[in-house]
Amino acid sequence: MSVSLLDVWTAINQFIYDIWMSVMHWDWLNDHLRAVLNTLYYTPMGEFLRTSTWGWPLFESLHFTGMSVLAGTIVMFDLRLLGVAFRNGPAATMMADVVRWSKFGFIIMFTTGVVLFMTQASKAYGNAFFRTKLLLLVILGVNAAVYQIVLYPKMEEWDAMGYTPVGARICAWVSLIGWISVITCGRTMAYQF
Repeated sequence: MSVSLLDVWTAINQFIYDIWMSVMHWDWLNDHLRAVLNTLYYTPMGEFLRTSTWGWPLFESLHFTGMSVLAGTIVMFDLRLLGVAFRNGPAATMMADVVRWSKFGFIIMFTTGVVLFMTQASKAYGNAFFRTKLLLLVILGVNAAVYQIVLYPKMEEWDAMGYTPVGARICAWVSLIGWISVITCGRTMAYQF
């Protein structure tokens, strides 16, 4: 029996949904979450974005710009680690440029993402794609930490030898697949509201 990518995606989504629904049945947590979400919803910034003609498009455009800078620079570095592209020069040099630009992209993406969340907090609370996106962002953060702690300190050594260790290639694959999935979930969640 063959399993399609859609079957895998459906199973993962169902698993996350089941966990989320079991947490939602904890009345004390559910009540506190709803109180926080309502507070966020009625902040002046949330009200401004819901009622302004240009507020939402501006913040969403900034969010996409930040995401593009962050994911784009990370994907470039992942492709370098995989030996597919950007093979001129040491990876350590490229890493310094990537980190600078990815920090800039992260700051824009995170701050605008929080503001956008404030305008639709209660809707996002029950959206499976939003929950999947958050879970993927946590996985990507752990992946980046593993790379920084375990592989980065020896990067100049293996870079000088001209090969990328298996661990670095695995981190690159996790990053590539993760960012593609985050972007997919971010776009898809808009159609689930």
